[in-house]
This record gives sequence, C-alpha cells and structure tokens, in this order.
Amino acid sequence: MYFGAFLSQPAVFLTPFIVIIVAVITLKAAVSSDWYKKFFAENETKFAECTKQIFAPLKRKIFGDLGERLKQVRGDVLEIGIGAGENFPYYPQGTSIIAVDPNPFVEKLLRENLEKIGDRVHLKKFVVASAEDMSCRSGKLGVEDNSVAAVACTFVLCSLTDDQIAKILHEVKRVLKPGGRFYFVEHVAGKPWTFQYLVQQLLSKSRLFPTLLNGCWCNKETLSKIEEAGFDMVQVEKIWLDWNPEMFSGNGDTFTVIGARMLMPLITSIIVGFAEKGKID
Repeated sequence: MYFGAFLSQPAVFLTPFIVIIVAVITLKAAVSSDWYKKFFAENETKFAECTKQIFAPLKRKIFGDLGERLKQVRGDVLEIGIGAGENFPYYPQGTSIIAVDPNPFVEKLLRENLEKIGDRVHLKKFVVASAEDMSCRSGKLGVEDNSVAAVACTFVLCSLTDDQIAKILHEVKRVLKPGGRFYFVEHVAGKPWTFQYLVQQLLSKSRLFPTLLNGCWCNKETLSKIEEAGFDMVQVEKIWLDWNPEMFSGNGDTFTVIGARMLMPLITSIIVGFAEKGKID
C-alpha cells in the first residue's frame, strides 16, 4: 500500500527531469550573457598561456613559411577568432592583421597584447563579428574578393556547426588572393573506437562539452570539410600530441592548470596544415 501511494505521486518521478530542464535552461542563458563572454575571453587567454609550451611547436610548424608566402602574395593576414592574439609571436615582423572575433570582450586583451608585441604586428582592423559573411555588401568586415594574402584560424572551427564551417570556408576562398593560403590548427576526433574517441562522442553528443566550453565539440571531423571546400591544394598532417604535466605553465593559477589537465586528454588529436587557393591562369 505504501508503494502504491508512492507511485501515485508523479512529482517524485518528475522532479529529477524538472531539475535537469531548469539546469539546462539556466546554463544556456548564462553562456549567452555578457558576463560569460567576458569570463570566457579571460579564461581562454589563461588557457592559451598555460598550454603555450604544448602548442607552440605546432604553431611554429604551420606559420614557419608565412613570411616567405607574404613575399610572394603580398597583403594582409586575416585571422578568424583572433582572441587575445596568441598567434602574434609566430607571425613575421611587420605583419598587417585584419582581426575578427564574435566576442567583444577580447578586444581589450588583444590591444594589451599588441603593446607587448611591439611593431611585430600592425592591427589594421578589428571587427566583432562571425566570419560567415565577410562581404562588403552585407558583412560587418567589408573584405573584398581576392584581397588578403593569408587567412589564419587556430582552434576555432571546433566550435562551429558543419553549416557554419562550410560558409566560413566559402568566405575564406572568396577573400584570398590567388596563391593565398588558409592556415589552420584544429583539434579533431581521435582514432575511431578508442577510449578517447568514445569519451569524445559521449561528451559531445550529450552536449555537455559544447555547453560548458562555448560551443566547442571534441568529436569534430574538420579535415573532411576543408578537403571538400574546393581549394586548389590541401596539405595537412595529423599529430597526436605528446605532452606531460610539467609542460603546463599556470603562473600560479591553480584553477587554469587543473582545467587544462582535465581537457588535454580529450584534444590530443590535432590537424595542422594549409589550403591554397589556385592562381588565375
């Protein structure tokens, strides 16, 4: 009889679902707020500083020929999702940058970094926008066809939908000069059916990972999207990061170091490369 009375109380069974629904709604509201955007901008910068020693070899590798490329195809470098300018140390002396980032709170951090980097980089333009439409007609950036020498994008495409990636890659091809290159470094899904891969699928398909990390998915298959975008040439290398805890530089920020140690096992599969726009005959 007690069990029957217990079953007759639907609230007992509905309460966990209600709690989950309220929690999801609250979390989504929080991550769309200015408070969260500011928080994420600051902590993204801390994470980049904390893991700099791990990712620096990849960035030196991919941007190593940028100086020579800019001599051949003269013009600006457009960086998508520039953040606080973590890629500045890897750019050639005197690089002219067009910066785009959807988070308005990165600008303050970006300009602080510009002061530190000196005359290595010249910021030509900073625009708060997505890169899905960079046109002069309707886009905020106003970038003309065949107008930039290179486009850089590091650890950005993981936070976009497949449709957004396709639109951005179309825009990248449009704005690049003939012979210009799209440089990318992105974390992608691990080897199929490994423990890492299964955890990536679970955290992404449950939407836990993207909800907590500004839309980032740890199970993306980004390379196929780049290969299908119609570039004249795609040169890419897949790398499995070899890192150890001693490589973290937390500068006394225990929270950042702990967070980085938790995240790194999920983002060790990296693609590094460039896609080149064909020259006009």
